[in-house]
Amino acid sequence: MKHNKQYLIIAILIMTSAIAKAQVSYFGEEVSNSGKIEVLKKTTTLFTLQYADYAEKEKFAEAIKKTWTITPFKIIKPEELAGYDTLQNYSFFYFDAFIEKADTITNNNIVYELKLATPSIKPKEKNEDVLAFVTLFSDVYTNLLVSEQSGRLNARKALKAKLLNTLYNNSKFLNWSPGFLAGYLKQINDGLLLKQSRQIDYQFYNKVRLPDLAKETLYVPEYVREIFSSQKSQANQSNVIQEPYNYKLKFVSFAELDSLILSKDANIKYLVYTQRSNDKIISIYDSRDDKIIYQRFYFQNPNFEMNDLNNIKLVIKSIK
Repeated sequence: MKHNKQYLIIAILIMTSAIAKAQVSYFGEEVSNSGKIEVLKKTTTLFTLQYADYAEKEKFAEAIKKTWTITPFKIIKPEELAGYDTLQNYSFFYFDAFIEKADTITNNNIVYELKLATPSIKPKEKNEDVLAFVTLFSDVYTNLLVSEQSGRLNARKALKAKLLNTLYNNSKFLNWSPGFLAGYLKQINDGLLLKQSRQIDYQFYNKVRLPDLAKETLYVPEYVREIFSSQKSQANQSNVIQEPYNYKLKFVSFAELDSLILSKDANIKYLVYTQRSNDKIISIYDSRDDKIIYQRFYFQNPNFEMNDLNNIKLVIKSIK
């Protein structure tokens, strides 16, 4: 595969992440007392993308510019990270992955992560803080590669290099696009500015905006329908079937959805389905200002179900 040497360098620089919190997680409250938010504001944030994404670099730049205000930014290639790592006044967004274990449950976390590096009191060392990350819905092969890390400690550096090479070159992320990134960054940007944090059991709905879906269209990316249609059996899904979701739905391609999200004139509400090992997160964003207006976390229930839509409808009816 391409860029193995560069990724070995990057792998050494990147630290093991904190425990996953939610589909979009940020830790402003935890790091605010140490002054790290103020340090972040003085940096330029370097965004890396998958190599295939650079064909749409302008769209990604448009998405970042739309919602990222906490720092200036620059999009660079992944192999350029090593050249900036020894310099001060930079923060980094990059792809990473790690294992989370709690009792008998193991979760793979594939993430797009914001790291801040600051000088350490120890010579030739740095303090590294993960300030935020986005949980990505990745393909089966990438998840298997992440799982492999936990069982081969002696080969961790080599595996990490292989994993990073895969994340940037070959992995497929279903909940990733320029439009989606705008919504993710809006949450991180505002959460850090307000010195807030978000936890894994984050459940939320906007009492003012969500009821508008009773008369507006909910836009759903095509991958959601494809995954739902490919499920073999409904036996493991919820036994209680609710009344149908009979508000307006429209399934759209990423190209159409990105165009609507990034447009200044098209204000839409759209759904994002994220699967993390055996958990899932259903989110709804409003492209008017890229704010999240609904989120529900489902523990140990990974598949998309019709009841996920019906749960949205039940919330709408309860607050209308």
